[in-house]
Amino acid sequence: MLLENRFKDFIIANQMLASGEHVVVAVSGGPDSVALLSLLNGLRDEWCLTLHVVHFDHGLRGTESDADAVFVQNLCQDLAIPCIVKRLAMNGIDRRSQGSSLQEYARNMRYHELACLAKELNADKIAVGHTADDQVETMIMWMVRGAGTKGLCGIPPVRSPHIIRPLLSTSRAELLAYLQVQKLSYRMDSSNDKPIYVRNRIRHEVLPILKQYNPNLIKAVARQADVVRTEDRYLDQLAREALLQVQVSNAGSQLALHRMRLLNLPLAIQRRVLRMVIREVSGSGTMTGFETIETALKYIMTAQSGSSADLNGVSIIREYDQIHICSIQAKLTTPPMMKHMIVPSQVVWPLTGQTMDVSTELSSSQDVANERNVSQVRFDANTGRSSFKLRNWNAGDH
Repeated sequence: MLLENRFKDFIIANQMLASGEHVVVAVSGGPDSVALLSLLNGLRDEWCLTLHVVHFDHGLRGTESDADAVFVQNLCQDLAIPCIVKRLAMNGIDRRSQGSSLQEYARNMRYHELACLAKELNADKIAVGHTADDQVETMIMWMVRGAGTKGLCGIPPVRSPHIIRPLLSTSRAELLAYLQVQKLSYRMDSSNDKPIYVRNRIRHEVLPILKQYNPNLIKAVARQADVVRTEDRYLDQLAREALLQVQVSNAGSQLALHRMRLLNLPLAIQRRVLRMVIREVSGSGTMTGFETIETALKYIMTAQSGSSADLNGVSIIREYDQIHICSIQAKLTTPPMMKHMIVPSQVVWPLTGQTMDVSTELSSSQDVANERNVSQVRFDANTGRSSFKLRNWNAGDH
């Protein structure tokens, strides 16, 4: 099948584009993005698409970067497609304070600017040129880090709400062959050959060795990513359903879970439920690591009522048979829970939903000594108290 047909089928199968949509296309000038622009341009009339190209210049390669920008502008002029060149200077930025590598920080800058430009242009989608080769490189990087199924899913074809990757099932070799047939030139980024970046070492050192064992490695691993992604989505669906069963309350910045219902779930679902909850209450877009989830589970299994633990931007508090998970900021601003109980009265404790009756009755000392009822506590009415304060656990309580 022609590459153009497979490209179109992949877009339809993943519901990436609809007729009449406005698409911002990120074009670096390299073979992948040039092929992406050419293929989308081939669909422009048939699908009534509006295309708008954006090229980013980080100013890191001097005259080479300038030549890339000129190349993209000339290409867009030939195709009659509007082009924006955006300067994203990185000189003087302390990337260590951002907790990321040079490439990662530059990528995050580009995505942020793409989102801003798409909003400004009132565009429906943002198309980027990730290929099947990028997919395999990403999966190997995550595998080396010991990632679970989330990491082994690789790069998703569609990232909510607007990012689409129409070339994700196409190998770089196929794109180079396509460009040759179409007589389209492209630019090569010299930084892609530098061994200082992990991805480059995987591309130039690891993949050639693996291809000796399987010449169709790119297709095979890309297919594996598709399988893992489908199964991961199903597990997420099970976890969302399980969360509804174990969730007691949800106040946005604080969420309460029934402890034993959570611990009775399969371990794989326990982990996913906790990951979902922590991500929700912390407001973080990053994925919570394995060690954090295991620490949280161990705490939930062993912690005494009234204790709390802070990790990864959230606080986990055990209150009787419930686990409260909230952002640390919400914990700092939440006053202690307290209820006044007069004699006689009936009070519902909001943290557990338990109803508590306070009453007086005549009892002998022997009756009290013989009683072994865990749901009832007796106090001496002769102390003269007519009211009590019922509060949640504090550090040091028994």
